[in-house]
Amino acid sequence: MDIPTDLVPSSMMSQLEVIESTAMSEPQCYYNETIAFFYNRSGKYLATEWNTVSKLVMGLGITVCIFIMLANLLVMVAIYVNRRFHFPIYYLMANLAAADFFAGLAYFYLMFNTGPNTRRLTVSTWLLRQGLIDTSLTASVANLLAIAIERHITVFRMQLHTRMSNRRVVVVIVVIWTMAIVMGAIPSVGWNCICDITHCSNMAPLYSDSYLVFWAIFNLVTFVVMVVLYAHIFGYVRQRTMRMSRHSSGPRRNRDTMMSLLKTVVIVLGKCLLC
Repeated sequence: MDIPTDLVPSSMMSQLEVIESTAMSEPQCYYNETIAFFYNRSGKYLATEWNTVSKLVMGLGITVCIFIMLANLLVMVAIYVNRRFHFPIYYLMANLAAADFFAGLAYFYLMFNTGPNTRRLTVSTWLLRQGLIDTSLTASVANLLAIAIERHITVFRMQLHTRMSNRRVVVVIVVIWTMAIVMGAIPSVGWNCICDITHCSNMAPLYSDSYLVFWAIFNLVTFVVMVVLYAHIFGYVRQRTMRMSRHSSGPRRNRDTMMSLLKTVVIVLGKCLLC
């Protein structure tokens, strides 16, 4: 039964108005909504059934993921078994292989939770799926930057292996994975559009546009710095090699060191492009 407003004290009326305005100003969250709800609002296509193309993509994706995981597992085992590889640069390469292995695992999980299977995901499992991918990609890019910095230091100091201690390498690896996990977990702990669906991304319907911009800029800046460092290394090595070739009486040991450093850089870049 409605109570006449003239019978309600003015103080109570003001309190009711404050409560009503507060309720209207608070954002509405959609944690209990289906994934289809977010996809429909963002305009992103969500398949309802498997077709031939989807099955082929899934089969090819699973095959590639298995190949990536096995290849990087072999790299990690080879570095662990062979004592000649027990140097900081190879520890970083092993960590890069671990990041790529994790990426293969994340995409393997994605293959079984994509297409029509996306509809079965809850909000938390969808965020987990995307978080695994973000973590693995961030770890790979950050590790490539760490290797680039290590190679840059060794090249300009004319050393084949850096004098970095194993403890420092462990610290670098821990920092890389901590940063990657934080970057991947940020959307799950709040930086998403579940309570602000007007700013949902068209690419990832549960992600906020601002987070995707931040994540893309972070990884792009990291990648650009890495490319600049490798370009500087190649330019320096090329210049030094040309100078040494003009003076054949120069120390052969220096030329061998420069070529070994260049080979290491090529291996790192080749692995980056392959995986």
